[in-house]
Amino acid sequence: MTDMNAPRRTAAVVCVLAAIILVVLDAAIANVALPAIAHSLDVTPAVSVRVITVYQTALVMALLPCAALGESLGYRRVYTAGIALFSGASALCAFAPSLDWLVAARFIQGLGGACVMSLGVALLRFVVPQSQLGTAIGWNALAVALGSAAGPTVGALLLSAASWPWLFAINLPLGALVLLGTRALPRVPGSGRDLDLISVVLN
Repeated sequence: MTDMNAPRRTAAVVCVLAAIILVVLDAAIANVALPAIAHSLDVTPAVSVRVITVYQTALVMALLPCAALGESLGYRRVYTAGIALFSGASALCAFAPSLDWLVAARFIQGLGGACVMSLGVALLRFVVPQSQLGTAIGWNALAVALGSAAGPTVGALLLSAASWPWLFAINLPLGALVLLGTRALPRVPGSGRDLDLISVVLN
C-alpha cells in the first residue's frame, strides 16, 4: 500500500466511490427518459432502447481490456482517462441532435465507464490498509447498489425540472469534481507489458 495520510486516503476513497456511483447511475438514469428522448429525436420507443443497450454493451465488453490496460499503463492513469472520457462523452450526449449521435456518444461513455468499474477496487487496494480492504470492497458494493437503486428516482426528479439532455449535462460538473479528486489517488506504476490485441478483439 502507498504511504498516504488520512485526509488524502479519505479523498481517494471518496473519489473512487463517487466515480463508481456516477457510472452506475448513468446506466439507470436514462431509463425513465426514453419516452422523452424518443419524442424529441422523432424515433419510435423501441428504437430508443438502443440508448440503454449500447451503454451497457460498451461497459461490459471493455471491462477486461480496461483492466489489462490499467495493469500495463498504471491504474491511476487509465482510471483518470476513463473519467475524462466518460465526462466528455456526457457532453456529446447532452448536445446530441439525433439518435445515431446519442447512441455513438453513449457507446463512448460506456468505454469510459468501463475504466472506472474495472479499476476502482484495484485502486482501493493501494489506498486502504490491508486489514480494511474487505470493508472497502463492501463500500464499493454499496456504491453500486445505491447508484442502481437511485437511478430511476434521480432521473425522474431531473425530468420534472428540465429536459432530457440535462440527464447527461449534470455529469460535467460532477465529473470535473471527480477528476480533481483523482489527484489524491496513488501513482501505481504499470507493468509496461504489451496488450494482447487478439484477446481484446475476441473479448
